[in-house]
Amino acid sequence: MSKLCWNEENLPKLGRIFLRNVLSNMRGYEDAKVQFGETGTGVKPNYQVTYPNGLVRATNGSSHDPFVRADEFDSTRISNTFSSQQVKYAYEQS
Repeated sequence: MSKLCWNEENLPKLGRIFLRNVLSNMRGYEDAKVQFGETGTGVKPNYQVTYPNGLVRATNGSSHDPFVRADEFDSTRISNTFSSQQVKYAYEQS
């Protein structure tokens, strides 16, 4: 299985609808951070949001609903963190 590498250059490739749902799950918190899964095809990657209070929410990339098999993803299989500002910028560029 290939490993993806998410960065500010390829994040817009996730598309406006996907990124809008990610932003919605960040719930408007400017200090929220998101990390994307780096396995699979990269079409609708699973992701996790870390809120300012430290709560981590793993999310299914296909449905944008909570990921039921884990509270957090394996740190070796997810991207570096992206701020809400970086996700907004990617949304605007998509």
